[in-house]
Amino acid sequence: MKRILLSLAAFVTLFGLMTAPVQSRVVASQTQAQPEAKTFTGRILKSGENFVLSDSATKAKYLLDNQDRARPYEGKSVKVAGTIDVANNMIHIETIEEVV
Repeated sequence: MKRILLSLAAFVTLFGLMTAPVQSRVVASQTQAQPEAKTFTGRILKSGENFVLSDSATKAKYLLDNQDRARPYEGKSVKVAGTIDVANNMIHIETIEEVV
């Protein structure tokens, strides 16, 4: 009788340990939301070897992740839609267009 109870307890414990990681992965994937795209306006300027978006209203400068897409707009006022990487102060460009 003790063997059966011990076997049953071991089975329940083992089964519980096997299902826990599956549940934590599901919860973790649900909490990792994609950053929301925002619109930024400013002027594309050259800063060293990189193009940046200079926002005159906030006096902020953001590095742009796609230098080739920014190059044609150097010196121009633009509207950039994208997500911001706060840790690197970088905008990941989704769209960029000149503001007339």
